[in-house]
Amino acid sequence: MKVLLVAACLLAVASAQVESSMVPGARRGTFLNGIQQMLINATATFYPDGENMMQTIKLAVMTARNDLCKINNRQEVNNPQDHNSIILGKTCKKAFVKLYNEEPDRCGGVFCDVLTDFETKTKESLTRMIEAEYDSDFFDIIEERFIDPIMEYSCRCSGKMMDAWMGCKKRIGDADIWFTMMNFGGFDTAAEYLGGMDWKDFWVDLVANRVPWEDIETMLERTMANLCQRNTDIRKGDHRCYTYLYDTITAHVKGHLKSLGLTSAKRGRGGKSNVPENCIQYDYSLHSGSTYLLRNGITRATFSSYHTKILESMDSVFEKFCVESCKDYYQEKFMGCCTASLILDEALNTSITNVANEIKEIYVELFPENESAAEAIRASFSKSHQHELEFMRNPTCVDSDISYDVTPCTEGDMNMEDEDPCAGLSGKAVRKCKKTQKKGGYSAATNCSGLSGKQLKKCKKKAKKGGQ
Repeated sequence: MKVLLVAACLLAVASAQVESSMVPGARRGTFLNGIQQMLINATATFYPDGENMMQTIKLAVMTARNDLCKINNRQEVNNPQDHNSIILGKTCKKAFVKLYNEEPDRCGGVFCDVLTDFETKTKESLTRMIEAEYDSDFFDIIEERFIDPIMEYSCRCSGKMMDAWMGCKKRIGDADIWFTMMNFGGFDTAAEYLGGMDWKDFWVDLVANRVPWEDIETMLERTMANLCQRNTDIRKGDHRCYTYLYDTITAHVKGHLKSLGLTSAKRGRGGKSNVPENCIQYDYSLHSGSTYLLRNGITRATFSSYHTKILESMDSVFEKFCVESCKDYYQEKFMGCCTASLILDEALNTSITNVANEIKEIYVELFPENESAAEAIRASFSKSHQHELEFMRNPTCVDSDISYDVTPCTEGDMNMEDEDPCAGLSGKAVRKCKKTQKKGGYSAATNCSGLSGKQLKKCKKKAKKGGQ
């Protein structure tokens, strides 16, 4: 539902039509055709002549590339890796240079990798999505161009990159980019929220010290541990959980499209689907959830009604879990070990709540006039999040004996001899894990999954002593 909200909001704001020679690949009247028209408008805006990016973005990309690609440019004489960075500052650039020089991952080179040929790669991705004839093709392009490369990099490097950032962020104020932003960014350097502080000092302190980086670090670490682990529901091959969960999301979106009365761009009939029709036909009207907000506006008055409707929409999905003919479908597509790993990870879900609360507090300080609306959104997110977790952790069917296997991947495969208890970890976490392994410490069967920080250390210490 949240994915649909984002997509629908994008369609709503893309009302101004921009002339373009590009034509949607999906047939007229389908939801995908509308998404593609929005992408055509965006392409025409960002590529005014059809080939070259608009000058402001092109200049920004070129400036960033010239600065950050020095990380990847190691020379014997006048080594660019030793130069200062306008964007990162000397300390953070040095940290990422160190990561780039570590083979084989070369994690610190990601900035240059993304910015190199950015103009061409972005246009190619937009063109392919616009030309897709069917929903399945569109989702495959997103997976190929974005999901797979992002996750493959993140599984190898996200922990190392976060470690580098946590170690250098205290010196981020040394970067020259702050002065550029202050002088040319159109910011109010005497705004009330500054409380008399210098503009640069305020924002450097906010970014370095007040953003909840420890909770974000935990959230990233646990998310990657869960997404990057092997999907042990599939015994053969190296299938990762991020692929399973992307497939789950796409199946969820297709079900909502049908229930909202939107037309899918499907291939020819091609035989009867093995999914019972009633399992993906949810019982809510077009006035539910995101559609309600789009029609009535996102205001404090409508948000309470939106929250009630979104919970009703969620419940209409959960009701299908208790239909006998749908059990096998939902166990396979929604309740696999990858889903179980995420929903049972207490450290992950606690960090998500903490980050949402802290970001809300920062937002209210910057925009105090929006405090009540911000609190309503935070409360709605928290209630929806808990509502989902409560049901998914223990799917209960009052009128039947239907039950689901909610077993995390690591528990479901803990007895396999080739299972690596450090799989999915990175940075300091994987180094600590491997060090403990060498000393004969905790194994894959240790019930410490989902913990972090002091709790994780205590759990491992107890496990080593046989206290668990």
